[in-house]
Amino acid sequence: MYELFVLGELMTGEKHGYILQEILKRTGGPGRQISSGTLYPLLSRLVESGLIHLRLEEESEGGRPRKIYEITEVGRDRFQQLMEQPLESTTDTDRLVHFKMVYFQYVAKNVRLACLEQYLNHLQTAWTYVDKFESQLKRLKPSPDMQRIQLLRVFEHRKHVGAADMEWVSKEIERIMKEE
Repeated sequence: MYELFVLGELMTGEKHGYILQEILKRTGGPGRQISSGTLYPLLSRLVESGLIHLRLEEESEGGRPRKIYEITEVGRDRFQQLMEQPLESTTDTDRLVHFKMVYFQYVAKNVRLACLEQYLNHLQTAWTYVDKFESQLKRLKPSPDMQRIQLLRVFEHRKHVGAADMEWVSKEIERIMKEE
């Protein structure tokens, strides 16, 4: 997922590592911070594999040289491959889709639609799972009552959020389908 992020960010233009890390921190939200120990080894691997190019830029006040990264043609091809990869239902599916959506401007309409349709299917599957579990819980009425009641409230919340997500994705699919 971070490979997609780095390549996607470099599609917008060259950047230095600090800026990449700051953008990813803000994109990931307060609970998902990327460390330098994760980002910089990834950048090194991407350079070694020829997906990005590293250029050193001298600091004006005698500091260390700044490392500037830019995407290569091989990196652009890899970015396209990552954007076209089918989604897998994991705990990070939502986050991956959000990363992909940020870079939709760099891929064809059919790639955007495939991603959103797969995501809609993922959301529908999750909603159906919760709905079935909720029905079982209502039918079987396990004890203790307070815990069952609270679990039903959680399910109600998950179904509400899931329905809102499915509605939004459906509208986004419709919007993209109308594009020229």
